[in-house]
Amino acid sequence: MLKLSERSRKVLRAIYKGLGVTAVSMAFHACPIETEHGWVEYGMPPDYPVREEFYIRGQVRAIYNDYKPIKGITVIVVDADNTYPYYSTTTYDFGDFYIYVPKQDSYTIIFTDVDGERNGGRFKQLEMTLTMEEVLALKGEPLFINLELEPKSEAEAEESAE
Repeated sequence: MLKLSERSRKVLRAIYKGLGVTAVSMAFHACPIETEHGWVEYGMPPDYPVREEFYIRGQVRAIYNDYKPIKGITVIVVDADNTYPYYSTTTYDFGDFYIYVPKQDSYTIIFTDVDGERNGGRFKQLEMTLTMEEVLALKGEPLFINLELEPKSEAEAEESAE
């Protein structure tokens, strides 16, 4: 076995310490963490098609409930002909949504409640059209969408009265 000099041991010890600190910092950096907007995870980004060029983020809120965020609203982006939905997502815990849209003249976005009463009531579907200029004017700022409750049918109103 080869015996190392004191100086060689110090150099190796410094190298091992540096490698250890680097490994620990990378391990903590790679862990998902929880923020006010949900879980943040690191790694390779999703593989979005090349044609997607604009990023729209926003929050869906309930009008009747002091504009509190609504989880579980489906956000659908429809193609230019309003015939085919080419992107959809669901709002996260804090009503947030993030969508990528291609470069085109206008965007039709549909917000619909698919889970019924589970998110605090049945909300009316909202369809909105944004122009490319409106999307560019957002400059990464959130788009706030306020949804109203659907009125209850007569049968539901009678059930809740009992």
